[in-house]
Amino acid sequence: MTRVSSFGNQQVMLTTLMNGQSNVFKDQVQITTGKKEENYSGLASEVSTLLGAKTVIGQTQGYLRASTHVARFLRTNDIQLESMVRNTQNVRDALLEAVAQDQTFALDELLEESYTAMVSALNTSIGGVHVFSGARSDVPPVTGSQISDLVAAASVTDLFQNDQRRPSAKIGQSTLMEYGLLADEVGQEVFQVFKNIATFSAGPSGPLSGKLDATQEAFIKGEMANLDTALDNLRILVARNGTRQNSVDSFISEHENQEVFLDVFISDIEDVNVAEAITRLNNDQVALEASFKITSELTNLSLLEFI
Repeated sequence: MTRVSSFGNQQVMLTTLMNGQSNVFKDQVQITTGKKEENYSGLASEVSTLLGAKTVIGQTQGYLRASTHVARFLRTNDIQLESMVRNTQNVRDALLEAVAQDQTFALDELLEESYTAMVSALNTSIGGVHVFSGARSDVPPVTGSQISDLVAAASVTDLFQNDQRRPSAKIGQSTLMEYGLLADEVGQEVFQVFKNIATFSAGPSGPLSGKLDATQEAFIKGEMANLDTALDNLRILVARNGTRQNSVDSFISEHENQEVFLDVFISDIEDVNVAEAITRLNNDQVALEASFKITSELTNLSLLEFI
């Protein structure tokens, strides 16, 4: 005769019940955390791939932050360089008009206004960091905000306080970009021309106001040539800065695309499909309730009733 054990049946049902509780708990944890497993041991077969992907995405995010920082400085460079070009061009146009009409109108005032605007541009700061100071942060890169300060200086170079360390940043695995510009390389040539004009106008051959004599006209023509050279060099800086902007924008786009790809890649490994997890939870809860019911019935059942 085959014997059936009540104790054995109960143990089987209790095991099933405990497994059902474990499944429900796991489903609840997945829904709460959004992760397939609570630790890497549950992803043993893919843990090396996951860690490698997280290392790469960390590097990518670092390069993206650096690229964004560089892009912000380059945009600032562009705005201030355009201001430098515009103000230099205004003075150059005034000199050209003076030669054409053989007289000047408010040249000293225009020179003062343009110089003040240029000093302000070169002393631009972002978050307390002077853009054109190099590695220095203790003082603005240009001292002397009035044209009289420029005239009084023994040399134009005395006005510039920046050092010669151009800021740079690693924006790619093998790309180190130098993005900083220095106040003296941007403004020294233009300021020298402005100093020449202001000093001449204040000297024995001045002022440069009203009708021009032969000496004044010859002087202005000579300084126009110097100003043209300074303008050309400023435009070269603008072009170089623009080239760097295009390059950085390309790196930013590349890093953003890679970040999106890696996010999806990592998510496929460690993130749970919440909709599927909710469906599993509902099914496991139904199964658990059935196990509770059957276990309860078996607990009250005895083989003695069938003997």
